[in-house]
Amino acid sequence: MIPIKITERTLIKASNPPISTPKVLISNLDLIIGHFQGTIISIYPAPSSPFQTIVSTIQSKLPFFLNYLYPYTGRIIADPVSNLSSLICNNHGAEFVVGETETPLSSIDFGDMDQSLSLIHLPFALDLPLSLQLVRFGCGGFSLSWGMSHLLQDGHGIATIVTAWSNFVLTGTLSEIPNHDRSIFVPRLPLRYNPLLDQEFTLYKPSELINVLGTSCLLRKIYRVEAADIDRIRAEASGPIRATRLEAVSAYVWKLLATAVGALDTTCRLAWIIDGRKRLGPKYNEAMKCYLGNVITYTSREARVDEIKKQSLMYGAALMREAIEEVSCEERFEQLVDWMEEHKNAGKWTETVGVGLGSPTIVISFMPFRLKQDFGFGDPVLTLPWMRPGRLGSCSLNIIRSHGNDGSLLVTARLWPSLAEVMRQDAEKVFKPVTAESLGFLPATTSRL
Repeated sequence: MIPIKITERTLIKASNPPISTPKVLISNLDLIIGHFQGTIISIYPAPSSPFQTIVSTIQSKLPFFLNYLYPYTGRIIADPVSNLSSLICNNHGAEFVVGETETPLSSIDFGDMDQSLSLIHLPFALDLPLSLQLVRFGCGGFSLSWGMSHLLQDGHGIATIVTAWSNFVLTGTLSEIPNHDRSIFVPRLPLRYNPLLDQEFTLYKPSELINVLGTSCLLRKIYRVEAADIDRIRAEASGPIRATRLEAVSAYVWKLLATAVGALDTTCRLAWIIDGRKRLGPKYNEAMKCYLGNVITYTSREARVDEIKKQSLMYGAALMREAIEEVSCEERFEQLVDWMEEHKNAGKWTETVGVGLGSPTIVISFMPFRLKQDFGFGDPVLTLPWMRPGRLGSCSLNIIRSHGNDGSLLVTARLWPSLAEVMRQDAEKVFKPVTAESLGFLPATTSRL
């Protein structure tokens, strides 16, 4: 346990809110993802400055920073007519929470997400677009968590906000202004989309999802993949076309999944969450600059277990490449906008591939860019996304670049116990559990020589 005592919980308003806001603050692409909370948590070693200096810095800078994030000072509500999630820009304030614990970072089991990030995250009200949470640990280190609703931004948007915060605190200004205007993603008339999209989504009905005891069996782990391992499997996954890091890691994970499935099923799947910003046409270029909203889609491939086991990593990498190529065009995203326009009043939707029915599936997301997070108190040693466990039964891997220049990747994973065991027994040891010691947090009785 990590007992955290909350010492302060306040609402901070934008100091000089804009006179007007964009007419469209929630797009159909946002509604597809829906309103659920997610947090990106960063762990910092003890700085030279007192903890109160960090608190004071946030309190003094945040009101001015929120002028650029004005919608995040509003409230998320259900529209009284349509019941769809909507946003009121009323400057009621973003939440700022300060907490402290006597637990030192060296005693935390970072390899187990339920014993680390899940205990560092602090619950916040569902109508809050932003809860900024600062927690001091017994060793003097601290965490800074950005709790948000996925309705307002995707992973790229979160990274933009976090990086913008560091730049603003250090320079007092922003070189690029966040874009909140969703009017670029309006439905076409007449609506047109591929009827097969109906199969890609299913209504999020608890009565038709795996029960809570079924999903509670999934383990939540944190791993590191070293640069040397990435280079090795990338070479194995490359042929005439050099595999990307994500293609190589995906192909390797696919083999682990096939091993875990064994004779229990004949096929297994991987799915990928794709950022569409660089896949849209020229007419979207200007709007996509610092665009915070959701511009993501899913794609997947199913393959025979025996083929995944038998073939080289090039096979899995090629399947992934083909799957992503199919959705890498602006027509895909325009069809999603049109599809949601016709289906948004039916209820909350989710991607069928993530539900956990059919062949065993792992959903993979990748944040390829490095976050700038030194806002005057040094760089964190760990930054990872955290989301509350839900009722979706597929496994998932969230991959992010680690800090520093060592080329390693950090992975938060939600796994079936059998798959976690396969990863543990893997002779190559590609997925190494993150430990406090590997992050540089040594017990108080230990000294560096």
